[in-house]
Amino acid sequence: MKFSYQVFNSRQKVEKGTIEAASLKEATKLLIDRGWYIKKIIPHGKFSKNFSNFSFGRISLMDKVLFIRHIAIMLKSGISLNEILEVIVDQATDRNFKKAISAVLKKVRSGQTLSNALASNKKVFDPLIINIIKVGEESGTLEKNLEYLASELEDRLELRRKVEAAAFYPAIILSATGGLALVLSYFVLPKIKRLFETLNFELPLSTKILLWIADIMDKHGLLIVVGIIIGLLFLWFLSSRKFVKPLIHRLLIQFPIVGRILVNYNLAMINRTMGITLKSGLTIDQSVEIVADITKNIVYKRSLQYVLPQIQKGRKLSDVLAGVRQSKRNPLFPLLAIKMISVGERTGRLDESFIYLSDYFDKEVSNTTKNLTTILEPVLLGFVGLIVGFIAISVISPIYQVTSRFGS
Repeated sequence: MKFSYQVFNSRQKVEKGTIEAASLKEATKLLIDRGWYIKKIIPHGKFSKNFSNFSFGRISLMDKVLFIRHIAIMLKSGISLNEILEVIVDQATDRNFKKAISAVLKKVRSGQTLSNALASNKKVFDPLIINIIKVGEESGTLEKNLEYLASELEDRLELRRKVEAAAFYPAIILSATGGLALVLSYFVLPKIKRLFETLNFELPLSTKILLWIADIMDKHGLLIVVGIIIGLLFLWFLSSRKFVKPLIHRLLIQFPIVGRILVNYNLAMINRTMGITLKSGLTIDQSVEIVADITKNIVYKRSLQYVLPQIQKGRKLSDVLAGVRQSKRNPLFPLLAIKMISVGERTGRLDESFIYLSDYFDKEVSNTTKNLTTILEPVLLGFVGLIVGFIAISVISPIYQVTSRFGS
C-alpha cells in the first residue's frame, strides 16, 4: 500500500511524497533509513478517515511512534542520546510535543536516564513506554527494546485506524441524514404545509403525517433543533464521566456486532502489550499491571485489576482468567485465549502465545470491520431511501390529485 509523508531531508528542507510499503512500520523504517526525519506519515488518500491525526492539544500516538522509532534507529547508528533528543526537539513541529521532549532533554543532560526523564511526564508517556525503556537500560538491551516498543505502538496505531475507518462511513451517512432531515423539517416542510392547507380535498395519510411534522417544526422548530444539539452535547458530556463509563462500556460490549469488534480490539491490544512486555524482560505481574493501567475499556481494566493480585499470589494466569465472570454472548476472554495462554505457561513460551493471540484478534477485527461496512452500506442506503421516498410520495401524491382534477 502507499503512504503519504512529510519529512525533513538531509538538507533540512521539508519534502513531501509517497512511498510504497507493506505496512506503516516498514514505510517508517524505509524513510528513516534514508536519513530523513519524519514529520507526518499516513495511508495515501485516507487522511479524512484517520481521526488519530487530530490530537486536540494532546500529543498524538503517531508522534510517540515516530519519537520511539527515531531514537531506536539513531541509537543503532551510534548517535548519542543527547544528540538524538536535540535533533527531535529541533525538528518537532507540534508545540506540545516540542515542549515535552525539551523537558526530557533537559533531564537527560543533567544525568538522568531516559526512562526516569520520561517518567516525569506520565500524562504523555504511559507506563508501557517507561517500563520497557527502563528494562532495556538495566539489561543493556535498550536498542532492542526500543525496536519492540516502536513495533508495538505502530501495531496499536494500525489497529486503531482500522476501527476508526470502519466507523467513518456509517458516521458520515447518519450525520448527513440527520442534517438533511433537520433542514427539510425546519425550512422546507413549513412552506409545503401552507401550500397543502389551501387544497380542498382529503389528503393521503403519508401527507397528513408529513404535515403534522411540518406543523410541529413550524411552531417549535427552533426549540427542537436547539434541544437536540443540547441533548447530544449532554450525552457526550455524560459519557465522559467516570461513574457512567463502566455502564456504557458494558452495554457496548453486549451489542451484537459492535460488541464483537470491541472485544476483539481490546483483546488484540491486551495480548500484544502482554507479549511485548514479557519479551522485553518484564515479569508476568509487571506486565498485567502495565496493561491494566493503559487499557481504556473500564470492563477490561477492572477484570485485569482483579487478575493482578491473584497472579501475585502465585496462581496461573490461565486459571485466573478462566474464573473471570463474563457474558456468554461476547466473552471478555474466550476459551481460545485461555487455552493458548495455558499452553504458553506449560511450554515457557508465554510471550509467543500472546503475540500469536494478538495477531489472531487483529485479523478478527479486520474481518469484522470489513463485513460491517459491507452489511451497513445497503442498510444505511435503504434507510436514507425510505426517508426520501416517504417525503417524495407525501409531496407528489397531493400534487398528482390536483393535476388529475384539472385534467378531468
